[in-house]
Amino acid sequence: MARAADILYLGSVTIFIASSLTLATLGRPAVQIVAADFSQGPSRDAFGIGGTVPVATLPQLYIQPQNPLMWALLLTLWALLLLDGIGQYLEPSDEGPYPAWRPLSLALLGGAIWPWLVGVHKPLATLGALLMLTAALSGAIRARGQRRPAPAFLAGWGVALGTGTVATLIGAPLLLTTPQTAILAILPGSVIGMIAQERLQRSLAFSIAIIWAFCAVAITTMASSPGVALAAIIGISGMGVVLVRAAT
Repeated sequence: MARAADILYLGSVTIFIASSLTLATLGRPAVQIVAADFSQGPSRDAFGIGGTVPVATLPQLYIQPQNPLMWALLLTLWALLLLDGIGQYLEPSDEGPYPAWRPLSLALLGGAIWPWLVGVHKPLATLGALLMLTAALSGAIRARGQRRPAPAFLAGWGVALGTGTVATLIGAPLLLTTPQTAILAILPGSVIGMIAQERLQRSLAFSIAIIWAFCAVAITTMASSPGVALAAIIGISGMGVVLVRAAT
C-alpha cells in the first residue's frame, strides 16, 4: 500500500507538471497588464473572461508567466515537486495515520485540470481552484516536520493562484477593474497566508512562495497598473511579518 501511495503521488506530480507546462508554453497569447476599462462595455482578458481589450488577469500571471521572476517561481515549483516525488518514491517519509500524500495528490490533480475549465465552465473552475487551495494547505500541514519544502511551497503558490482565480471569476460579472480584483484577491490571500503560516510553524517555504508570487505581481504591474502593485506590496508586508516570526 505504501509503495502504491508513493507511485500515485509521483504520478500526480508528473501530471501536474505536464499540464502546467503545456498551459505556460503552448498557445500563450501576447497580453498587456493594464487596468480594465468598462466604459465601452465588458472587456475580455487573455484568461477568457469578459469582450475585446487584452487584459491579463491575476491567475494568468501565475499560469502563463509574463516575466522572468514569475517563470522562476513556476520552475522552482516544478523542480521542488519533482524532487519531492522522486524522493518519496526512493525514501518514503510520509507515514502516520494522516499521510500528506492524499491531499497533496488531490491538490496536484485538481491543479492539473481546473485551469482548462475556465473557458468552458467557470463555476467548476472556481470550485477546482478552491479545492486545490484547501487540499494543498491540508497536505502542507500534514507534511510539516518532514523536512520537505515542496508541500509548503505548493500551498503558498496555491494560495496566491487560488485566491486570484476566485477573485477574477467573481469580479468579472461585477465589472470590477483589475486593481479592484487584485485587492479582492491579494489582501484576503495574505490574511489566509498569515493564518496558515501559524499552523505550519517553521515551514518557511510557504511564506517564501507567497512573497515571491506577490513580488512578481508587483514588478509585472508596477508601471501599467499601480493599484495591483500596491495591493501586492501590502500583501508582501503582511507575509514578511509572519515569515520573520516563523523563522525566529
